[in-house]
Amino acid sequence: MTENPYNLGVSASELLCTGRVKSYPDGSMELMACSAPVFKPSGWETTGWHAPAPDVSPNGDRKPKSSNACSNERAMRRARAQVRDLALCTPFRWFVTLTLDRARVDRYDMKEITRHLNHWLDNQVRRRGLSYVLVPERHRDGAIHFHGFFNDALEAADSGTLSLPGSKTPRKPRSARQRAEWLAQGAHPVFNLPGWPWGFTTAIELYGEYPRAVNYVCKYIGKDGEKIGGRWYYSGGSLGRPEVSYEDISYREVEALPGAFTFTPEGSGLGFALARVPAEHYKEVWNDEMGRVGMGIATSSGAGCGAPGLRRFGGGAGSAGQAGFAGPGGVRTQAGGLCPGEAGRPDGPVGRAGEGGLWGRRG
Repeated sequence: MTENPYNLGVSASELLCTGRVKSYPDGSMELMACSAPVFKPSGWETTGWHAPAPDVSPNGDRKPKSSNACSNERAMRRARAQVRDLALCTPFRWFVTLTLDRARVDRYDMKEITRHLNHWLDNQVRRRGLSYVLVPERHRDGAIHFHGFFNDALEAADSGTLSLPGSKTPRKPRSARQRAEWLAQGAHPVFNLPGWPWGFTTAIELYGEYPRAVNYVCKYIGKDGEKIGGRWYYSGGSLGRPEVSYEDISYREVEALPGAFTFTPEGSGLGFALARVPAEHYKEVWNDEMGRVGMGIATSSGAGCGAPGLRRFGGGAGSAGQAGFAGPGGVRTQAGGLCPGEAGRPDGPVGRAGEGGLWGRRG
């Protein structure tokens, strides 16, 4: 029987990878590795019929199902990751808090609140180009309010108050001189959003380390283990998302990266390691600790590096990939050495994967 030349099917073992890489606009990355190949690259689908896995063990005992608490924890973790991705890939300007006026809306009725909130947000997206992420939270008395991020689409009016370091509530200076003194001490102006019709608002322009502000908002998701109103968060408008790729990544090497943490989903028998590599440590981690050279990072002189396909996350060093061309007057890296660069091209072709390595990166 002649083999069908158009059969492009591959087995799961050939397709699945052990790692996922998220790349963000600021140059940072999130690396997740599993102890077994479980990640399926996009663009592939399962064909054929497969019987569902039995819910009994080989000795006849029924397999225990994940508890509701564990399922809720996983859902909350996914929601935090989703908000983090959206926020890191969208140029938000404001950290906002939306509260509700008890004279206008029942602050304890999530169904009523959601109806008003969604209607207002949809209008702002269509008419003004609002992009947003909001997370609901309960006051101690059970009333609902929201924290999150807005872009610069809405009008913001100076409230006359300042947010001082260490102070939980904004304060109004008694004079222009005191205002100047507070600003010199690190205070930040607090604005209001006049377009919010259902209560009160504060908006503070984002400053400092943006990822820290993102993590701060993410902590509100499931703060008390509750999915308020059946939603972990609200989002809309033109939102960015990270670039995602799937590769074979060493679980042990990701586990060893600074700040990495590990977890094992209940009943899976699999270990996962997750690490976030800030943009400012990208060259250090990948060139020095991982033994790679030529990572495509521009130097202060404007020179570009090439793209050898050397070791990435384990395995022996592979043969060099195609070197990328440097910018004017620069140099390029090729097979680990330096040679005169060719001017005029800001980047080079993707390097070939080296033996024992994974793939080269653009110059």
